[in-house]
Amino acid sequence: MSDNAPSAPKGSLRPSPIAGRYSTVEKLNDRQVEQLHALIKQQWWGGQRSLEDVKLMAANTSLMIGLVETSSGRLVGYCRVLTDFVFRATIYDVMVIEELKGRGLGNRLMDTLCSHPSLQRVSFIYLACEPELSSFYEQWGFSTYEGRAEWMIKIQREE
Repeated sequence: MSDNAPSAPKGSLRPSPIAGRYSTVEKLNDRQVEQLHALIKQQWWGGQRSLEDVKLMAANTSLMIGLVETSSGRLVGYCRVLTDFVFRATIYDVMVIEELKGRGLGNRLMDTLCSHPSLQRVSFIYLACEPELSSFYEQWGFSTYEGRAEWMIKIQREE
């Protein structure tokens, strides 16, 4: 997907001074997967993930949005979704490189992801985040889940 892709409904995408400097992509080249691995290793949750596992993850992700510098092709932001494209989708790994945080790139990732044509039919989109990031995601309509179901987790291996 590029910056020239059809836009989302009026008012859902924010004008951005970064628009020409960064492009969105839905596939990563080998160098960008290595950059993704480095970005993941910088996160509190990703320090033990191997390049081999990140390659496998990228190959099996339903939808990914990479944010790359237009001039160099360097990956500067990333997020991904696992989904059936109808009923459920879960967002993972919304990340921006440290040196560019606070410049609207996270907004760009989430705008692109939430307005993506292939997710428009999905009934429920989930994500997990640290409590202090809740207000960031509320901009796209996310709220704390207070439904009938309780989320559970089975840890099969430590990361």
